[in-house]
Amino acid sequence: MADRIERVTATVLEVPLDARMRAYGSARVSVVLVTVTDRGGGVGTGFTYTLGQGAVAVRTMVAEVLGPLVTGARVACWDRAYEDARRQTRRLGPAVFAPALSALDIAVWDLCAIRAGLPLYRLLGRARTEVPIYGSGRASNALTGPELVEGSCSYVAEGYPAVKLRIGARAAELDLARVAQVREAVGDGVRLMVDCNEQLEPGGAAVPLANALAELGIYWIEEPFVAEDVAAHAALASQSDIVVAAGEHLVGQYAFAGYLRERAAGVLQPDAALTGGITEALRISTVARAYRVPVAFHSLPELHVQLAMGDPNVCYVEHFPILDPLLAAPVRPRHGRVTAPDTAGHGIAWDQDAVAAFTVAG
Repeated sequence: MADRIERVTATVLEVPLDARMRAYGSARVSVVLVTVTDRGGGVGTGFTYTLGQGAVAVRTMVAEVLGPLVTGARVACWDRAYEDARRQTRRLGPAVFAPALSALDIAVWDLCAIRAGLPLYRLLGRARTEVPIYGSGRASNALTGPELVEGSCSYVAEGYPAVKLRIGARAAELDLARVAQVREAVGDGVRLMVDCNEQLEPGGAAVPLANALAELGIYWIEEPFVAEDVAAHAALASQSDIVVAAGEHLVGQYAFAGYLRERAAGVLQPDAALTGGITEALRISTVARAYRVPVAFHSLPELHVQLAMGDPNVCYVEHFPILDPLLAAPVRPRHGRVTAPDTAGHGIAWDQDAVAAFTVAG
């Protein structure tokens, strides 16, 4: 049949990160770009990424393990092939398997929508025409206070309704001073969030910091602790006056369900390129709706806007332009909102010259 998967390929690209996006020494992002071709000549693309090391291992997992497992599977029956691949590789653990499956899954969904002649969001079902977006790519811990203010104000000038800052690399009083600078510069009408990137230690010191941030009108504190420590996040959520957000490092619906059961997060942040692909991201969104906890997809707005268009429970997508150097048409928000393109598939247009220039393996 024409819709059977015939070939799966994977390529590693290394892309330098703008200083405003660097986190704790990561000066580049490694992208694993996956292409799925069916017997009818249809082509879909997917991707995942790593900060620093590990992309070659992910590429190997796609090309030498998952690719052979799904070759011959029908695109129309992808859910079955997806679960078979998960079951047969379960004992390999999630660290390499989950991002590899994510990239493959995104490529198959892209191919499925292309075969249907529909934008992905229409294939999934559209609930709205646009989605709020917040700015996050101009606020690394490497910036000085004035640079942090400049980046935040530039987002506000472009119409973004909310901006996220990074904290956790400095003493609490210094972080609070930087956040206060931004609050004063942007005013009370702009929603601010902070991302700790797992840098805080569980215990009493985190609670006063969270409450001080709440007094500055900060909406959420993101991943204050190591993501696997659900109890620490739950304790902070119960002892402070700020929303706890988490999810970019969680893999699969059951990890997210654990946070929900323990009331450890008031906003969930799945990343379809890391948590198991579009298939798993949709499952996570369903679980979140059952608990009435909003979703704010992590990074990759070009992809996540497609999922958010069909889910009114999504409160934001994130503008973190990690893929922009590879894209022919990066997302362009208008008045703080973004909409998905009407081209068939996921709508991500790769700049082929850039892909060739940044390719390092495969």
